[in-house]
Order: sequence, then structure tokens, then C-alpha cells
Amino acid sequence: MKARLYINSENLKSNIENIQKIIDNKDIIAMVKANAYGAGDKEVVTILSNIGIRSFGVANIDEALRVRKITQNSMILITCVTVGDEIKEAIENDISMSVSDIENIDEIEKIASQTHKKAKVHIKIDTGMTRLGFELDEIEKLKNKIPSYKNIEFEGIYTHLSCADVDEEFTKQQIDDFEKVVENLKNITDFKFIHFLNSDGTFKYSHYNTNYTHVRVGIVMYGYGYNLKPILKLTAPIIHITSVKKYSRVGYGGISVVKPGQKVAVIKIGYADGLSRSLSNKITVKVNGKEVNQIGNICMDMTMVDVTGLDVNVSDEVEVFGYDTDLVQFAKQSGKIVYEVISNLGERIERVIE
Repeated sequence: MKARLYINSENLKSNIENIQKIIDNKDIIAMVKANAYGAGDKEVVTILSNIGIRSFGVANIDEALRVRKITQNSMILITCVTVGDEIKEAIENDISMSVSDIENIDEIEKIASQTHKKAKVHIKIDTGMTRLGFELDEIEKLKNKIPSYKNIEFEGIYTHLSCADVDEEFTKQQIDDFEKVVENLKNITDFKFIHFLNSDGTFKYSHYNTNYTHVRVGIVMYGYGYNLKPILKLTAPIIHITSVKKYSRVGYGGISVVKPGQKVAVIKIGYADGLSRSLSNKITVKVNGKEVNQIGNICMDMTMVDVTGLDVNVSDEVEVFGYDTDLVQFAKQSGKIVYEVISNLGERIERVIE
């Protein structure tokens, strides 16, 4: 018996269709880093590939190689920095790399010349995130250097919007600055991928500037935000049931007390699986369709719930959260954001497509 994360393929397809309508059927780079935000990269990439998505974003070479095993003919972009032996692996497996400085491009050029195969890179522009990317005052130097690289294909160019959900003026300035860089460089090299819209950007700024070929979507693809359809349901099996005969404390620290006549079920999931301990005594779960309280401190591998008055059995599946759960509120209860809740879901949880 295992905890299970169900991935609703129809909801995922519906979300992609809604995104494509917003961007007038331009192309999507599906962000599947961090094991597809915790959903399961094998499962998510398989579903997306079957409906025609051919571009994926990941964080590092290990994630890129996992995705490459699933899809042989897609563009896979590493959005972090790739160095050393990782560069060779990327080139050999036709994986695209992000570049943020001349030194990294020089290293890629050197290694590519030894592999006798062109490297593919996307130029990252820092328009205000102050994380990765070429600064705006470095663009002329880059422009002058690009023609000297004989073993690199400058496949794409992109930036990242840092405040698309909260600051319209700053976001529009980021987009305008990026557009100027693209205009400056497009006569030097032909970009197949021009992308600056992330999830919030796609829903708020897709028509402010349409000079892009792709959008990069993450959290909205998984159905969280903008009235889309959540694709995830998390369940855990009951592994033990106790009918309480006397007043008893529950769990570490004894923060909950049950009385005679109450019934406690133990479910096989804990904070090592991503169910945050800070949710202890704050959430309800569904047992046979009925909401019941979680009680006691959530343990590393197990969690206790109050099933008093219910007909339950060992192996029954308990829904921790479902397709209709307000996961934003669920996350707030633990002081987190939705990204953290789903990306922290552990490998012990079985992923199931339905």
C-alpha cells in the first residue's frame, strides 16, 4: 500500500487548450522541472507529448536526461547554468542550454568543438529579476562576439518576468527592454525560440507584445490559478485503526487528546512525503467522501485522522487533497505557496495517470 498522486490527464489537456487560445495557438514550452513540479515528469511529459507539446523546460542536466528518455524529438531547455562535463552531456543528447555570460559561452564553444556537434543555446537576458542573464549594458559586447562562435547555434533568446502577478508598470518595462534586445540581435542570428511570458505573464500580457514564438508555462498548466482545472489528487491508505478506550494523547508532543469512543485511523503519509508538519491539526481530509479532522502532529511517515462514527477499513484510500481542493488556502495553512506544496511531494508517492 502506498500514498498515490493521481494526475488527471483530461484536466491537463483542458488547461493546455485554454492556454493555447490565449496565445493564439503559438507554441508552449512546458515547464517540467522538479519532477514536473512534483506531479511526476514521466507521467506529465507522456501526456503532453501525446497532445503535441514539443518543448520542455527543466532546471538541470539530470532532469533534462530524464525527459530525453521520455521524448526523443523535443526541444529540452535547461534554464539554470550548465558547466563542465554537463555541457558535453547536453550536446550529445541534443539538449539546449541557457547562457548568461560570455565565459559560459566560451566554455560551451570549446567543448562543442571537441564533440564535433553544434551546441544549442538560449541567451538569457536579465531585465529585472537580478538572478541569471546578460545585463542590458552587456548586449553590445555579446552582439560583437556572436559571429565568432562556429560551434554554437543560438537557438533562442528569453527573459523572465519577476513581478507579472503584482506590478504592471515594471512588467511592461521588462517586456519593452527585452524587445529592444531582440531587435538589436535578430540581424546577427535567427532565433527559433523567443520567449518572455511565464504563467502569470501569459494570462496578463500575452497581447501587450506579441513578438514571441513561445510561452513558458508552469503552475497554470497544472491547474492552479486563473480558473483552470487542478490536475492533482493526493491519497494515502489507512494502515491501522484504533478504537479509543480511554482518554489518550495523539502523536509526538501529545498536542491532541481523544476520548473514549473516538476512533483514530493512521494513514501512510507524512512530512517525508511532503505533507508539511506545519499543517498539523489544521487540515481536513476526506474518508469515504466525508471530511474529517487530521489530529496530532504529522509524523515523518504517518498521519493520524479522526474517523469516529465512520465505517472504515485498513487499505481504504483517504483523500488528502483533491481536484476540488482550494490548494492555495491549503498551502497558506502551512505558510507556503502552492509551488512548494506540490513540488515537495516525495518519490515514495506513486504517480498514477487517470
